[in-house]
Amino acid sequence: MRERITSTSNATRERQKKAFVKLLWYFLFLIFFVIGLSFLSRIDSLLIKEVNVSGNTILKEEDISKKTLSLLSKKRLLLFFGQNKFILSKKNIENSLKKEFPRILTIESSLEGNSINFSLTERERAHLWCGDNPPAYGDRLSSDEDCYFLDNSGFIFDTSPKFSSGVYFTFYKKIEDENPIGQYILDFDFLKDLESFIKGVKDAGFPVHSLVALDGGQYELLFNISSIHGDYAKLLFTEDQNLEEIYNKLISIVDEDPFKTDFENSPNGLEYIDARFANRIFYKFAE
Repeated sequence: MRERITSTSNATRERQKKAFVKLLWYFLFLIFFVIGLSFLSRIDSLLIKEVNVSGNTILKEEDISKKTLSLLSKKRLLLFFGQNKFILSKKNIENSLKKEFPRILTIESSLEGNSINFSLTERERAHLWCGDNPPAYGDRLSSDEDCYFLDNSGFIFDTSPKFSSGVYFTFYKKIEDENPIGQYILDFDFLKDLESFIKGVKDAGFPVHSLVALDGGQYELLFNISSIHGDYAKLLFTEDQNLEEIYNKLISIVDEDPFKTDFENSPNGLEYIDARFANRIFYKFAE
């Protein structure tokens, strides 16, 4: 019995030894395989060396190329050359460039030889965002507040030089982030409705200047009209109101006296139009 147990124990140890040696060979093979792939990833003919950009008008090809090559220069898993076109993740590169250059709206990449080609479209300037506090009437150029461009989706994508009042429709709204670039100023659907509303207000004879978003969902649509007190004349409404209904209420007073006559005789006397109340609209002219 003792001899049988000893024999069984030796056989078990022999199997374990063979299993260990087999596992060791697998491990060594894996190491050499990875090292081999690492060397293959450095083959010159497989490396991306050139960046081509099309569709850009404001962005410089040199800047995009420099950033792309910087991203590709980083090794993957500390072993593989990121410039190798078989390792390249085009989606990651595209997303990184969109993050680095917020002006990029869409970007598509393709490989050709040792080049990576980008075809992109840029965001177009549609509006401005200039902080949360509008300056006094006519003081836009003297304001210390920095302004930023928005595209027509409400996305802030670049700093803006100072323009004379009225060149771009301007939004004033508090944003918590220290760097506003990359933020959306308003909900997309609300912005689309707002743009149609603003066009209608302009067509009704009011020179619209900017929109101020206040706390509590309150809005002030400022007209490019200076009141007697030197402030902007304004239209008041709230975020939970239907803009089409507000427009209809506004139109209901435009061609009716006494508002029509008062506005024609003294447009600078208008202080505000208040549309915040259901089925009613109030207004005030300076006395």
